[in-house]
Amino acid sequence: MGDPNHPYQIDAFNIFQTAWLDPQHGKRGPSSPQATTDDIVDKAAEMLSAATAASENPGSFLYSTLSAIVDHGSQSPASLDLMLQTYIRAANKLPASVTSDYGKGSEAAIGELNWWITEEADLFNPPLPPTLETPGKTFAGDSSNPLFQENDVKERLDGVLDRTQEWRKERVRWTLMSAAKGRYYALELGKANEGKNAMAAQVDAAFNIGAEGWSEAQLVGAAIMLRSCAKSLAADSNKVKEWVGNLEALLWCERVSFTAKSHSELLLRNLRSGPNDETSEQIFQLKDWLF
Repeated sequence: MGDPNHPYQIDAFNIFQTAWLDPQHGKRGPSSPQATTDDIVDKAAEMLSAATAASENPGSFLYSTLSAIVDHGSQSPASLDLMLQTYIRAANKLPASVTSDYGKGSEAAIGELNWWITEEADLFNPPLPPTLETPGKTFAGDSSNPLFQENDVKERLDGVLDRTQEWRKERVRWTLMSAAKGRYYALELGKANEGKNAMAAQVDAAFNIGAEGWSEAQLVGAAIMLRSCAKSLAADSNKVKEWVGNLEALLWCERVSFTAKSHSELLLRNLRSGPNDETSEQIFQLKDWLF
């Protein structure tokens, strides 16, 4: 999504980077650490709003800003909450001269954000299918895991390495977007209850490991998304009980990897102790994280 070298995307990325690396971030303010973070977000939002309004093509700048969230989040995923909050506050400061297909001012920016969440966090999409020039094929048992032949590795190793890199980038992007979808909901950045049933269905599908087209990436994404908004999603107790049972079954399932079991364990702890809404900084703690 987007072009990391586009001037608009670079500008937005630098605004997010400056806010995330602010030495005051996370420090205790007059009343709480959140007070200091709010000041940082407000400052970044002012800069982002001004840059958007001053650009020759504000609609393109909005799209580039969303691309910058993916770009920066792929490098520093814990910054996701800060970036989403910055985007929304910047949106609320935009003048009516900023337009997109979704309206003017804040409506333009929030409409772009709603589209982005809907389109980018709906389903894991593997990279383009291999051709005669690109090695590898999709594994039937896990559509997020490419398979290579021995002769591919021996005769076209550079192609295999490039293909593996493509899949890793796509899986990182998908995981980040899954977290964005959950945090978008938990932070009440979208309309109340919008997408609630679809999110629950997405979790159900990810836990059905015998289904055609199932993928580990889908499972990891669903676990991350649910940890991001489990409390706010307010699923009924029977649904939570069903999810807990499915996660417990995954822990003894021989078909799934340790990565899947690790994410199942973290989600189980969330559901059993809450359910809770975990922030992006909690979700992407390095001590717990397995990509």
